[in-house]
Amino acid sequence: MKSSLSHARRIAFATSLMFASLASFAASPNSQSNTAITGWSWSGHIDHVNFDEAAAASQGIEDTATAVGGAAEYYSSNSENTLSLGINVLFYRDNAAFGQYVEDYWGDDVDYEESDANAFMLFAEYGPKYRFGQDNMTFVTLRGGVSGILASERSISNCSDCYSEDIEIDGGLYGVIGIGQTLGRLDLGLQFQQYFTGDLDNSLRLKLSGAF
Repeated sequence: MKSSLSHARRIAFATSLMFASLASFAASPNSQSNTAITGWSWSGHIDHVNFDEAAAASQGIEDTATAVGGAAEYYSSNSENTLSLGINVLFYRDNAAFGQYVEDYWGDDVDYEESDANAFMLFAEYGPKYRFGQDNMTFVTLRGGVSGILASERSISNCSDCYSEDIEIDGGLYGVIGIGQTLGRLDLGLQFQQYFTGDLDNSLRLKLSGAF
């Protein structure tokens, strides 16, 4: 278990990071707001997620998982800051799977099926994206974020009346640091997320994005 002092320090750091992002937004130049270029970009990603060991063990799952997801990111030429809203599907590595006999809709076939352990994660991130290098093709991302985990359970897929169990894993506040490169019309990036609250420790994300 994490100590209360460490927990408080992490919350304080997360709060500071988010306020720094807001301060950066407030200080962004707006003298050319009438000619601002704004829009949305899309992204797809795959994550390697690390959970708090004690939290994972209490729920019968391994302390690592894989997640795949996507996000939409709002940007403006008047600011370095961007807002990202996204969703993940978490695939737990389950140590407490169960099996059950199930029948099809007409009751003709009976099969033995084993459970899966999955969840959905919603997240929001805000902070600056600084470009540098030749033709500004390289960038660094610094953000504060918050996530929530929904429909977290082990259950039989596509079964309406089967047994299921909740997997109680919480999201939380986190910070993001990343680096990437623009390749034509696409951005390829690698991001590290450090959690300060909740049951996740950190995650590593490989991300591909582009404007639309």
